[in-house]
Amino acid sequence: MKVIRFPLLIFTLFVVLGICLADQFRPSLNTTFLVLWGSCILFVLGYFIAQTKFNLRFLFGLATYQLAFTFGLLLFAVHYPPNFKSHYSNDLHYDQEKSWVEGIITEKLKPNAYSNKYFLKVNSVNGKICSGKLLVILSKKESTSTLQIGDKIVVSSKIKPIIKPHNPYQFDYSRYLEKKDVFDQLYLENNNFKIIGIHKNTAYYLEKSRNSIEEYFKNSGLTEDQLSICKALLIGQKQNINPEITDAYSKSGAIHILAISGLHVGILLFLFKTVLDPLKKIKRGRFITAIILVVLLWLFALLSGLSASVVRAVTMFSFVTIGMYLKRHTNIYNTLGSSIFILLLFEPNYVFDVGFQLSYCAVLAIVTIQPLLSSWYQPKNKIASYFYSIFTVSIAAQLGVLPLSLYYFHQFPGLFFITNLAVIPLVTLILILGIISILAFYIGIPSSLVVQAFGKTISLMNEIVQKIAALDTFIFEDIPSNLAITIASLILILMGVIYFKNPKKSNIKFILMGLIGFQFALYGSIAYHKSQSEFIVFQYPQKTIMGIKENNELVLISPDTMALTNYIIKNYIRSNFATVKKTLPLKNVYSINRNQILLVDQNGIYFIPQKPDIVILTQTPKINLERLIDTLQPEIIIADGSNYLYAIELWKETCRKKSIPFHSTSEKGYFKIKI
Repeated sequence: MKVIRFPLLIFTLFVVLGICLADQFRPSLNTTFLVLWGSCILFVLGYFIAQTKFNLRFLFGLATYQLAFTFGLLLFAVHYPPNFKSHYSNDLHYDQEKSWVEGIITEKLKPNAYSNKYFLKVNSVNGKICSGKLLVILSKKESTSTLQIGDKIVVSSKIKPIIKPHNPYQFDYSRYLEKKDVFDQLYLENNNFKIIGIHKNTAYYLEKSRNSIEEYFKNSGLTEDQLSICKALLIGQKQNINPEITDAYSKSGAIHILAISGLHVGILLFLFKTVLDPLKKIKRGRFITAIILVVLLWLFALLSGLSASVVRAVTMFSFVTIGMYLKRHTNIYNTLGSSIFILLLFEPNYVFDVGFQLSYCAVLAIVTIQPLLSSWYQPKNKIASYFYSIFTVSIAAQLGVLPLSLYYFHQFPGLFFITNLAVIPLVTLILILGIISILAFYIGIPSSLVVQAFGKTISLMNEIVQKIAALDTFIFEDIPSNLAITIASLILILMGVIYFKNPKKSNIKFILMGLIGFQFALYGSIAYHKSQSEFIVFQYPQKTIMGIKENNELVLISPDTMALTNYIIKNYIRSNFATVKKTLPLKNVYSINRNQILLVDQNGIYFIPQKPDIVILTQTPKINLERLIDTLQPEIIIADGSNYLYAIELWKETCRKKSIPFHSTSEKGYFKIKI
């Protein structure tokens, strides 16, 4: 396999690199346009040099790829909302008490135990017309009703930044929302909002259609678990899936089933193609069939809410369909490159979408690795051949996404191939029965038997997945990984593919290069974290958890006997390639890196012979902080998450008066000292 044969894929790769760099530096539009002009000049110069001097043609290739890189910078800048004056953030003062915000609910998010969440498209702030999106949080205590897509609301509330993670290596929800162009949030409480109308746009009518389908299946007798899977597979709504079922799908290696992706769209394309194949016999039948197939795929994408996963899948299969039916040679790599490039033109933030990355890695692995596996052995029996194809596709896809899966989820389901052998045929049957049921609903034909079969098939799939997930011996969890190891792993897989495509002795160097790069990334990461020693105060509500990390060993300090199983500690251990040496109870004095640390707990004892540099307040001690400061004169006061908020506010004010730095982990996050 020569990568140079797929120039569009390489061109798109440089566009992706440009987007990633722009995400780090957030360049302005003027800056990116200036850089783009310079790139265009270099591109033209490279072209003319290549025309006159054959031995310098490589300069034109370099100029082309640097132009693609610059174009990636521009794509990000053009789609970055704060770069435009109309964005609400350019006139917003975060210290102002309240703002009057008017906007339209555009999307429902997954609720939690305390609140419902939505995206709000901003129309105006304090009477000024502007643009942007906000995260809206509606407390379940304040309101028993929910908002609907299309609701036009006005809110009197403070626009607040989305909270950053309070502990190291914790999932950054604010960063996640930034990739959806959401930077701030509004709280709906104490009747501070009012619905003033309904905006009947495309999203509104699609939501009504999805609600009608949901109501139809609910009235047809589907159970809650059956209905939640039905909504996930047919209309792209995953919000109400039972967490236990989601966990089972994750542990069994079938979590991709619950999000509409290339698998589902590929199955639908096959079904639609089978039904429409007779049209090929009429005049211009191939052209008509291709158009109908593309339209049907995009109608399904609309019905499912145009989520990132379904949009990319439908875009890719649209290219494949057109090439297939118009009798044009379709190179799958250039098809993938084309679909990625088209998607990024409209939404460059797809690059950072985990599903986007997993989907394209899986497809690339399938079209590259699966043919190799099939060439080694091919069963003669048709049934055996069918299941062997599923097996090889599963192996190829899992190998392609393995580095990313370990990076994002830190677990590996050892029985994924068994899961896919059982689940993929069931998913195909579920989609067939589901589409028949929806068509019967719209036409008005009774379909109770079909719906019953549909529900029982979902239950069977859930049961199989849960039984496989129960075999936890084959589930490998808490596997450490980082970006360097992930990139090195992907390169190693690529080098392996290059070798096995052409297994000559001279190509062994590719395998060796990949192995050396992977070992360098792995042992380099371990050595780096081993050199980073620190004392850390974690943030956790109503608990005191501290740690001393030295040489990849963590001494955990906490009165909580379950602290070791805490997800915050598990994240920290895994990300530092560390192990827990021991767990110790709290004591009042610590000496860390020549810093004397005094811990004042609920007993309120702080009279010690030596002056402390740092004072940690925990479990809301009943003390006179002003007297403590006058007596001990520490350099900084730390209050962890075990303290009551009212006490933290009083201490904060006292420290302000005394000109002593104050760090509340509840507000600022964890506190650490390098050792």
